[in-house]
Amino acid sequence: MIIPTQPNNPPESICRQISTPPIGQFLNRVRYRIVFFLFLVIVCSAEAKLLVMTHAYMRPDFIPLQEKTFRKFLKDDYEFVVFNDARDPKIYHAIDRTCKELKIRCIPIPQEIHRRPYLPRGPGELYDHPCVTCANVVQYSLDTLGFSHDDLVMIIDSDMFLVGDLNVSEYMKDCEIAGHAQSRSFVTYLWNGIVFFNMKTLPEKRDLSFNCGSVDGQPCDVGGYTYYYFQKHPEVRRKFVNQVYVQVHMNEDKTNHHPYLRMMIEENIPNSEFFLDYKLFHYRGGGNWDYQSDEYHRHKTAALHKLIDFALKLAAEDADGH
Repeated sequence: MIIPTQPNNPPESICRQISTPPIGQFLNRVRYRIVFFLFLVIVCSAEAKLLVMTHAYMRPDFIPLQEKTFRKFLKDDYEFVVFNDARDPKIYHAIDRTCKELKIRCIPIPQEIHRRPYLPRGPGELYDHPCVTCANVVQYSLDTLGFSHDDLVMIIDSDMFLVGDLNVSEYMKDCEIAGHAQSRSFVTYLWNGIVFFNMKTLPEKRDLSFNCGSVDGQPCDVGGYTYYYFQKHPEVRRKFVNQVYVQVHMNEDKTNHHPYLRMMIEENIPNSEFFLDYKLFHYRGGGNWDYQSDEYHRHKTAALHKLIDFALKLAAEDADGH
């Protein structure tokens, strides 16, 4: 009996069946690879390059103004995040509702951080002092979000507004941290109102504290403890943001002043300031820590709206001119 054997070289048709999948399977594999590639692109780009964080305690009406001016003047790919620290339930819900309407991420601040205390406190320091609660909130936002963002981070006061073009990536290309410097005797530190961080290159960033209080015997505002970080890391490249305080210029000849400064003088808003070559306007006292009257804030808020409208008008005219 002869038992048939398989040929040493199978026919070409059999080779094709073994080595080449049907065309449907091939197309499916291509589709899966394309989908996977797009998924990676989406995941990689989901986190904006610049994280902008503010801390709202009062004035939910300021949030749309910040959002509008960021959208117009901020030249980076960014995400705007509001940390809600309102104690009053009505204000808390107003902030939350405003953020939802504008599709802004809103993160509640657990109020128990103001009772622990969250940051070290010295003998006799009041846990509910405005400087202490502000320092808690700034530090909490960094600890829970800012330090984990592996790129640029911007902290801005809730009553500060862009009124000129700002490219943070360009501004930060030659430093790790930037902000407005304050000094108490020999202690120089960064104020919390406007700070830029490059979290990719900042060394031991979680050692950075924005606590207030006594710093080597000197009483310091929020951010005072950044002094200790800079003492430990003198190699960190810093940049200081310039400031123009309106009060200083109230009685000067306004002829040659910047149009924004001239407007605030004419509107009689002395307790306000500009930063970064008139790119940022600081309303000051938006949380009413200095207990100003309702009429005071009505007048000041009207001037703020006038300034922002003027800035947007100038930007539109400049765009039309080009």
